[in-house]
Amino acid sequence: MTTTPELSREQRDAAMVERYADGETLDAIGQSFGITRERVRQIIAKVGGTNAEESRKNRMAAREAATKAAHEAFLAQYGNLARQMAKRGVTRPDAVLKLQALFPTIDVDLAEDALRGSAILFSKAQVDDIFSQEALAAGIWFLLGSDRNLAPDREWAVVNLDLSLMSELRAALESAEASSDDVATILGVIGAAQKHLTEDPAVSITGARYQELRDELVVAFGLVSRQGAFPWPPTRQTVMKRFGGWNEALEAMGIGTTKQGRSKGLLKFTREDYDSAVRDYCVYASAAETNATFAGYDEWVKQELTAGRSRPSGASVRNIYGTWANAIRTVQE
Repeated sequence: MTTTPELSREQRDAAMVERYADGETLDAIGQSFGITRERVRQIIAKVGGTNAEESRKNRMAAREAATKAAHEAFLAQYGNLARQMAKRGVTRPDAVLKLQALFPTIDVDLAEDALRGSAILFSKAQVDDIFSQEALAAGIWFLLGSDRNLAPDREWAVVNLDLSLMSELRAALESAEASSDDVATILGVIGAAQKHLTEDPAVSITGARYQELRDELVVAFGLVSRQGAFPWPPTRQTVMKRFGGWNEALEAMGIGTTKQGRSKGLLKFTREDYDSAVRDYCVYASAAETNATFAGYDEWVKQELTAGRSRPSGASVRNIYGTWANAIRTVQE
């Protein structure tokens, strides 16, 4: 037990009031003076000291200030390295592990908290990334067949689909609680779509139509009914990210490219215009002390237009960069 130097009663009482006002607990003060916490409370109440609620607020404020200072110190030392890793697509947990490996003295919990609360946008591990490129392409085949109302061709599929692809899709779909009949139907439609292409080489599907069907059929098959289930077919954005664009995905599969929409969104704005718009919005969001969100960007675009400045739409930004997160990472310094 820690004791204090001999004080007069008035000095002792004043010290208790001051320490309690600074946020120290009744227990800590009582142990220091060798009395109970209840006796400390009585003394402070008698001399008109800070009440319990005020003391709690003071403790919280002191704790928050200390935490903020620790976060700022960490980011001042390691923030630039963290930003560089984020631009390379590193996830936040992996960034912490890399820092720990090279700078063993860092506090891992502090690093995680500081980076989580920072404006640095790290990559997020996506379950879509676990799929092979063939499985992503199979999602397009499936929805292309669905768009054409093709009946499952199980005979063609069993002869022509690779076993590795069939096994991958079966595992993903069964993890999402699809039935064996559902799996067979989906594989059959994939086969029917591939066979249909040999009969009609001009067949194609737009990215917008793909996403529309994907949203409908994923729900219809119950492929997102269980938390953690693999979201196959993948989203259009995932396909574009992996293949470099929607038409690039179709070309890689031997499907006729679609002619609808702008080519990568670059007819009205240059790539520099896109980078500048995203960067300017990030500066705006930072000044407003808000997160740089996709929805916020669209609102900002409207404000810019009112001010006479034309900016790319949020949808166009996503088309260019693949995802909103990729857009932010691209312009991060």
